[in-house]
Amino acid sequence: VGISKSPQTVQQYRNWLTIFFCWNLEHNENRFFVDVKKREIASYFGWLSEKGSSPARIGTLKAVLSSLSNYVELMYEDKYPNFHNQTKGIESLPPTRVRKKTVLTPDEVNGILKKLVDDKEYEIACYVALICASGCRKAEALQVKPSFFVESNEVFEGFMYKTPLVRGKGRGKAGKPMCKYVIKSIFKPYFDLWMAERDREGIWCPDALFVKGGGRGRWTPAGKQQADYFASKISRDFNIDFYAHCLRHYFCTYLKSKGLPDDVITEVFSWASADMVKIYDDTPADAKLEKWFAPEGAKGAAEEAAKEIPNDGEARG
Repeated sequence: VGISKSPQTVQQYRNWLTIFFCWNLEHNENRFFVDVKKREIASYFGWLSEKGSSPARIGTLKAVLSSLSNYVELMYEDKYPNFHNQTKGIESLPPTRVRKKTVLTPDEVNGILKKLVDDKEYEIACYVALICASGCRKAEALQVKPSFFVESNEVFEGFMYKTPLVRGKGRGKAGKPMCKYVIKSIFKPYFDLWMAERDREGIWCPDALFVKGGGRGRWTPAGKQQADYFASKISRDFNIDFYAHCLRHYFCTYLKSKGLPDDVITEVFSWASADMVKIYDDTPADAKLEKWFAPEGAKGAAEEAAKEIPNDGEARG
């Protein structure tokens, strides 16, 4: 099941299959996988639902079982000729939103950054500023190196940094290689604070901007757990449901507020389609309408047109 998958995806598959086999051990008499029946697979999905798993998560776990089943069919056809993928035909639950979207305003983001700096949490402030200034995914932000942010990588007359290629979300071990564009004025103040802190603490890790202690003065690149800690701390300190992806939405909304057309935003994000802009733009409806119905816009035109319409008295006369 791990052919052409990234190491992170293979580890996730292993974890998700462990969930199934633990259920199989405790609730299904530890039945051999090729002997598991369709109704038992359905019972497993029902158990997941009872435990609070969302339809999307159940769908993911179903896909992993299906991938394993396809592997058995392909690689062990001679040994288990009667085996078939038992996940086929089991209907998936309709998707439902289980997490309320967190939409942050510029004032709220600036408040978060200010408090982090006041608390001398420079690394977390740098992490937040990076995603605000680039729309990076969490995994992309963790690949960033200090050497990316030098004058030779500045573009558009110093307005942005253009990083070397990082691994973006995509199929296969290589994912989707892409450059990230980072707005310098938003990011650099917090980058400088964090780099100064690294110098003071003697942190040496040229392979990553965000780090974790490795013991005996050794530092290694931060991983997903470190990023999750950053998010949980912000959530706790500001009493919000904070997650890195909400800043990805924030960056897209920021670009829209500056009047950038959708095709330009699409290029900045390295998206395949401008349809993604509509998904990530959290501009309130009133703000969108205000742009067009201000006095000098459609509202003004409507008022002028109304003057030409006769009132009731004029119409009867």
